[in-house]
Amino acid sequence: MKKREVNLERTDENIADLYPILHLCEGLQKDAGQNSWDAKATRKGKTWKLVFRYIPELNSLTIEDFGTLGMNAKRWKEYQSLWDTTKAEEPTLGARGQGKFLFHYFAKNKLVLTESIDEEENYRFSFGTSEEYDDENKKLEDFIPNAKPLDHQGTRIWIMDLKQELRDELLDYKAFMNYIAATWWEIIRNWNATFIVNFNGTDHKVVLPELPVAEKDKVFPNEKIIDLGKVKKLVLRYCKNEVPELYRGIAVQRGGMTIVRLSVSAEETIKNKIYGYCTFDEDLELELKKVESPNHFGFNPKRAWNHTREYIRKKSDEFVQEISPVKKKEITLPQDLIARAVRIVNDLVREYAPELAGDVTGPEGEKPKPHPPEPKQLPPIRIDIFRGNARKLEYDESLITECELINDTADEVQITLQIQITHEEGDLKFNSKYTIKLDDNARRRIDIPLVDFQEGIDKPGEYKATAILTNGTGMEPRRRSFTFYLHAEPPPPRGKVFLSTMRFLYGKGKPFERSKQLPLTDKAVLYIIFDHPDFVHVREVAGSKKARKQEVFLYSIKCGIDEAVQKLLEFRYNEGQLDTDEIRVIKDKCDAMYYDAVSSPMA
Repeated sequence: MKKREVNLERTDENIADLYPILHLCEGLQKDAGQNSWDAKATRKGKTWKLVFRYIPELNSLTIEDFGTLGMNAKRWKEYQSLWDTTKAEEPTLGARGQGKFLFHYFAKNKLVLTESIDEEENYRFSFGTSEEYDDENKKLEDFIPNAKPLDHQGTRIWIMDLKQELRDELLDYKAFMNYIAATWWEIIRNWNATFIVNFNGTDHKVVLPELPVAEKDKVFPNEKIIDLGKVKKLVLRYCKNEVPELYRGIAVQRGGMTIVRLSVSAEETIKNKIYGYCTFDEDLELELKKVESPNHFGFNPKRAWNHTREYIRKKSDEFVQEISPVKKKEITLPQDLIARAVRIVNDLVREYAPELAGDVTGPEGEKPKPHPPEPKQLPPIRIDIFRGNARKLEYDESLITECELINDTADEVQITLQIQITHEEGDLKFNSKYTIKLDDNARRRIDIPLVDFQEGIDKPGEYKATAILTNGTGMEPRRRSFTFYLHAEPPPPRGKVFLSTMRFLYGKGKPFERSKQLPLTDKAVLYIIFDHPDFVHVREVAGSKKARKQEVFLYSIKCGIDEAVQKLLEFRYNEGQLDTDEIRVIKDKCDAMYYDAVSSPMA
C-alpha cells in the first residue's frame, strides 16, 4: 500500500463537519459534479453525462461519468493525493482538493475503489482509504467478483458499504435529484448536461422544475466590480406565487455551479416570491474562486466577495423597493419618556453592575444631571443614521457604511453630503461628495462605496468617518461621525453611564428582524426593534393611550436591563469567572433590576 501525499487521521470526518448540517448528500453531488465537469472533454460538455447508481447487493454507490478526459498519469497522481491545492489559480470548479474525502466518509470502512480510462485508452485502478491507497496489486474483481471493468473513456468511483445513517438519507432519490437541479441548473439549461440518478433500479434523468411565472423581472448586465472583473449578468425575478425553497434568493454562480443563494432583505411574503442569479466574467470568477469555501457552499469574507455581495445587495434592495413601495411610518415616541427610561437603566446598572462603564459620560457627552434635560428639537433635514459595520477591522477586510437621511419638511430639497475617512495622523483615506434630491417627508438610504484596507498601504490605528450635510443656502451643517480601528485594539471603555439613549428601528425584512434589540453601539446607543411581535403585542393590549405609553416605557427599560445582563455575562466570561454560581448571581441581579424598575418612583 502507498501512503497518501496527505495523510491526516480522521480528516474525512473533519471535512464532513464543514458541510451544512443535514446537507452531506447535497455536498456529495456537488463535489462529484465539479470533479466530473472539470474533466469534460469539450468546452461545452458535449456528450457529457454523470450517473449516480446504488447497488443494493453491495450496499454501494457508483459515480460514473461519460464525455470526460478520464485520468492520465498526471491527473491520476493529483487525484490520489486527495488534498491537491494546485488548482486554486486555474479556471476550474475544484479549488482545494478536499471533496474526495467526502467519498471516504460515506463508506463504512472508508474504502473507495476508482477506475479511469484516459485519452490513450490506458486503464487505471486503485483502492484505498483516506490514509493510504494501492494502484498496483489488486483488480476490481478482487473486491467485486464478476464485476465488469470500466469500458469507456472517463472515470467510475465505487463508494463501498455505505454507512447506514447516511444511506437512508441518500436513497431519497427525489431529494437528491432536487439538489442536483438546484445546483447545476445552469449547465443543464444551457448545455444540456445530463445527470442520471438510479437508486431504485430505474434511471431517472434530472430535469429542471417549472418555476412560477415572473410578474416583474430586472436584468443588470456587464457591471464592473472595482478592479476585480465584471458581473456578466444579474437577474432578479418577482413571482405571483411562492418559489420552491431550494430556488429562493439570488444564486451566485461559478463555472455553472450554484455556490450559494443570497436571501433578499424583504418581509417573508415578498422574500419567498423572489429568485434570480448572478454570473461573472473569467477575471471575477477566478477572484471568487480564491475565496470560495472548500465545500462549495459559500465564500470567505474577503475583498472579492465583500464587493460582489455588496453589489448584489444594493441591486436587490432597489428591486425590493420597486415591488413593495409602501413606506413605513416614522417612529415617534416622547423624548422625555425615553430619557426617563435611560436614567432608570443607568441607575440600576450603577447599583448592580458598576463595572459596566460606557465610553460616554451621558447624552451628547455631558455628565448625567439629576433631572433629564429638555430634549433638543431634531433638525428637519438631518443625517439619521451613520455607522460602520465593525468597531475593529483587519487588513483585507472592508468598511461597510450605513447612511440614511431624513427630510421632515413639506418641500423637496437639494442637499450636498460629504463623507470623509481620516487616519488619526491626518491622512485622508476616503473623500466623496454627493448631490442629492430628497423628497418631501422622506427617508433615503445613501449607498456609500465599500472602503478596503490593505497591509503595506494603509496605516493601522484609529480612523474617524465623518458625514457633513449642507444645502448651500445658509443651513447650518449637520454632522455625524463614528470611529473605528484598523489592525489595532480599540481603547478600553471609559465613562459614567451605561446608556446614552435608546432609539427604535423597524426590523421586518432585515437580518435582525427576530431580535428584540441590537447590541449596544460604541456610542452607548440601544436600538430596540419596534415591530418585534412582543413589542407590538405590548402596545396592542394596552387599553388607552396613557396605558400604551406606560407599557412602551416599561418594555424599553426591560430591553435596557436585558442588554446590561448580556454585557455582564460577556464581562465575566472574558475574566474567566463565568461558572454556574456566577450565572446564578447574575440571574438574581437581573430579577432584582426588573423588580426595582417596576417599583421605581419614576416608573
